[in-house]
Amino acid sequence: MIAVVLHQLRARHTLRLLDVLGLTGPAAIAREAAHAPADLYLLKSHAQQALELAYHLEQRGAMVVNPWAAAVACWDRLLMTERMRHAHLPWPQTWSFATPGHLLAQLDLLVALPFPLMLKSRYSRRGDLVAKLLDVDQLQALAGPGGEPWHQEPIIVQEFAASDGWEIRISVIDEELFATRRRSPLDVEASREDRAPTAVDLRDEWARLAREVGRVFNLRVYALDLLLTERGPLVIDVDVFPGFRDVPGADRALVTLVDRLAGTSRTRTIASGREPAGRESGSAPWYRRCRR
Repeated sequence: MIAVVLHQLRARHTLRLLDVLGLTGPAAIAREAAHAPADLYLLKSHAQQALELAYHLEQRGAMVVNPWAAAVACWDRLLMTERMRHAHLPWPQTWSFATPGHLLAQLDLLVALPFPLMLKSRYSRRGDLVAKLLDVDQLQALAGPGGEPWHQEPIIVQEFAASDGWEIRISVIDEELFATRRRSPLDVEASREDRAPTAVDLRDEWARLAREVGRVFNLRVYALDLLLTERGPLVIDVDVFPGFRDVPGADRALVTLVDRLAGTSRTRTIASGREPAGRESGSAPWYRRCRR
C-alpha cells in the first residue's frame, strides 16, 4: 500500500526516503541535516535510530507523524499498558519482567498466575516474541539456555482473554476508520482464507474505542487489534503507522492526510527514494520525509 501512496504523491510532491538501517541515531541525524527542513515527516519505524531522529526533528519544530512520544509509547508495551490503564481503556492484565528467568524465579507469583498466559517481547518489532504459554514447563524452556534468543528478552506477560477466535483490526488514518477481521494467529488450524484480513462493518462501539485510543496516544495514523470477549471488546495491541495491507481505501486516506498537512497550494518536495530490491515492505526501518 505504501508504494501506491508514494506513486500518487509524486504527482504533486517530491519524495525522499531515508533508510536508517545500519545507521546509528547520530548518523541518521547527520544524514538528515544535510537537507533542507521538511514540511512533514512520516515516521514508519520503531527502530531506535529512527526514534532518535524523530525526537531530534521535533525538538527543532518539525511536524512528525506520528509524534515521537506516541511512537515510543507504542514501541514499549509497558508504556502502552500504563497509558491504557490510566485512561481506563479495556486492556489485559499485564505484568513486566526483565527476562523469562526473572518471572520463573518468582514462585509465589507463578502459583497465582492464571495459565494460559500471553508472553510478549516488551519492545515491539518485526519478529518479536508473541507466544501462548500453557504451563510453567513452556516458560522454563524459554528461560533456559535452550530458549535462545528469548531467554534474555525483556518481556511482558498478559492474561489470556477468551474470545470467539477472531481478531478485529481498526485501522485509522486521521478521521477515517476501517474495520477488518482475521482468524487469530493462535489458531494454527485456521485456513489461509480465514487468516487473510477481510473488511467488516465498523460498529459504533469499536469506532469510539479507536478514536479514544488515538486521543490518549496522540496518534493520527495507527491501528488497534481487538478481541471480542464476554466483557466486551478488549484492545490487545496498538500499532503505530502500520502497513495497511488489505485495507481498501487506506491509500486514498493517507494521500489526503499528507496533502492536508503538507499543503497543496504550491508544489512541495517530498524527497524521493525507493526500497532496495528484495526487501519486504515494512521490514526495514524507514523514515519517510516530505518537504517543500
